[in-house]
Amino acid sequence: MVIVVLPRPSPDDDAEELGDPLPSLAGASSAMRRVAASVRRLASMSSPVLVAGETGVGKELVARALHTEGTRASGPFVAMNVAALPRELVESELFGHERGAFTGAVQRHVGAFTEAEGGTLFLDEIGELAIDAQPKLLRALDGYEVRRIGASGGGRRADARVIAATHVPLLEHVNCGRFRRDLYHRLEVFVVEIPPLRARPGDVLPIARRLLHQLETEIGRRRLTPAAIALLTAHDWPGNVRELRNVLLRAADFARSQRWIDAAVVSRALRRTGARSLTLTPDQAKEWLVSHGGNVSAAARAAGVPRTSFRKLVRAGREANGAT
Repeated sequence: MVIVVLPRPSPDDDAEELGDPLPSLAGASSAMRRVAASVRRLASMSSPVLVAGETGVGKELVARALHTEGTRASGPFVAMNVAALPRELVESELFGHERGAFTGAVQRHVGAFTEAEGGTLFLDEIGELAIDAQPKLLRALDGYEVRRIGASGGGRRADARVIAATHVPLLEHVNCGRFRRDLYHRLEVFVVEIPPLRARPGDVLPIARRLLHQLETEIGRRRLTPAAIALLTAHDWPGNVRELRNVLLRAADFARSQRWIDAAVVSRALRRTGARSLTLTPDQAKEWLVSHGGNVSAAARAAGVPRTSFRKLVRAGREANGAT
């Protein structure tokens, strides 16, 4: 028998995998530190990057970090939501057109690739790109040429790094014929997956604080009570960071001129989302738990709250004790 002893990973390997949090992204969970490490590793490359994640997780923020952390930081960052473009204008918006190229083309338009020259072109919702425009995007990504509609002669090589984002599994679109397989493989050389907020509850508080700071000019200076923090941390956040921002705005409005946002207004703001939310406070959860001898399952049933959510609420209440 041959025994093979594998070397143990060094602490340096783990540190490199996790990396330091990105300044532009709040949250220092291990998941987001892995995202930060990927961003820093890929930022200096010229190959396309596909940023994947649910709606509202902050894909554009990651795309901007890939831009600012790389060698193209001094160049422009041009963002385009492909899903918002009329089908007949996709090619013109991407590659430009000459005056008179089609009805309504009253002046020359350079297109997003030219606008992003020397910088980064961010294509959001790439899965919604019209199928007839996909071969032209593939040609640009393969280092050939970008040619304006109606232009005579040859085109020009594109000097823009493309970062695409999607909230849908592109491979499913490939298999059903909505997305070209060759373009898919050109985009997914490097993929940065952003986990949903429910998978990293420890990031909820730092993100909430960052959002409240960003919203100060609109809602004034606000702070969260420990009980409010516990409710926010225990919520599942199906709408991710975007939903969290909306809830904070509503809670601040409900609190009116109060500096502190408490659990009552957070609970009210969560109910307005239309999604399942917790109305149980951390103190009430603790009381239920004590009254049932520490049996989480029994306490959760009695309180009418799913066991996993009840456990989150109890844990969040303990962690939030003394937090401001």
